[in-house]
Amino acid sequence: MKKRWWALCCVCWLMGCASSGSRQLAEVDEPAVKRMLQSGGSQREVLDAFGEPQDRIRFSSNRELWVYSYVQYRPQLQNFTDLGPLFSAQNRYDKELVLLFDVGGKVLQWRLSTREEVRGTGVLNKSPTGG
Repeated sequence: MKKRWWALCCVCWLMGCASSGSRQLAEVDEPAVKRMLQSGGSQREVLDAFGEPQDRIRFSSNRELWVYSYVQYRPQLQNFTDLGPLFSAQNRYDKELVLLFDVGGKVLQWRLSTREEVRGTGVLNKSPTGG
C-alpha cells in the first residue's frame, strides 16, 4: 500500500501545474499594482518589480506599451481516476498586465486582467473541432 501511495504522489507531482510567462505577475493583484504606480510608476520601477516585459511596442509618438502575461494550467481531480482519459480537464488561469508609458517613461494608463476557465482534455469532453 505504501508503494502505491508513493507512486500516486510522484505522478501527481509530475502532472501538476504547468505555467509560463512572468512569475512575478503570478502573485500580483490590482491593489499591489496601484500601490507600485502611486509611488512613481517609472519604467525602472516596473522593470525592478516584473523584469523584462514579454512584449514592447513603441509608437511614433515615442510612447511605449509593455505587456506582461502569466498562464497556469492545473489538472482537475478526475484526471487521476480510472476515467481520467475519458473525462479529464484542466483549469487555465491567465493574467495580463498592460502598461502605457509617456515619453518621459512614466505610466499613463494600465490594465490588469485575469481569466479562469475549464478546458476539457478527455476523449469524451473535447469538442469535435479538437478544442
